[in-house]
Amino acid sequence: MCERYDLIYHYHGKQYCEPGYTWGPGVKDHYKILFIHEGKGTYQINGITYTLQKGQGFMVFPNTICQMKADQQEPWVYSWIAFQGDYVEQLLAQVQLNKANPHFGFAPASWFDPWLEQLTDAHKTMKNSELIIHSILYRLFAEWIDMLTAPHQMGYLPKAKEVYVRKAIEYIKTNYYNKISINELASLIGIDRIYLSSLFKESVELSPQMYLLHYRMDRACDLLYNQQLTISDISHSVGYKDPLLFSKMFKKVKGISPSYYRTKLV
Repeated sequence: MCERYDLIYHYHGKQYCEPGYTWGPGVKDHYKILFIHEGKGTYQINGITYTLQKGQGFMVFPNTICQMKADQQEPWVYSWIAFQGDYVEQLLAQVQLNKANPHFGFAPASWFDPWLEQLTDAHKTMKNSELIIHSILYRLFAEWIDMLTAPHQMGYLPKAKEVYVRKAIEYIKTNYYNKISINELASLIGIDRIYLSSLFKESVELSPQMYLLHYRMDRACDLLYNQQLTISDISHSVGYKDPLLFSKMFKKVKGISPSYYRTKLV
């Protein structure tokens, strides 16, 4: 039986802090995660002061006095999401976050930006906006926990890398017949396009574009067994509106034309 996690979205935002900007001491009546994109500062909770910087984050807990202060020389830029729910403590326990351990690392520092954009866009959607927002929140938490539970989490992690590549490959395999922009793919995953390309080359020894091309052509080979499908049918089925371009790319990958490949199957 699946565990049940009730998450209730409150608000989100991003702030470019002024030098020495201070909030608190004060309390919130909900949970709040803050992700630090740039700069550094201090976070004080339960009488302990933590110095945090780009690539880290921290938790604000409900009804708990805390204070945050941006550095004078390198004030931080951070974004946040506020929420509550009956099972939040159990969820946070998965990543060992509590009042005694209120900070964490996350990778990369730009990871939260695409989620922030999705939440902002969802607010502009009149139809089913509440459902969309909460679905984004659940997916955000799933990926965030996945990153934080990687062994020896710090910076760009081996497991975090695997998560990014796996998510990209899953997306390609379920959307190869559509137009796929590598920029959009990287944005969906929450990392930079250049970083995504380097991860692919490290993991599968191909760029994302070449992986997509090879996957499409492998799928085309499977479809060529069906004699009822024309080359044009197969071209459209694997994401090419132009059969001539499809044939050109097929030959580039397989060394022969799709028509000749089919004759070898007989």
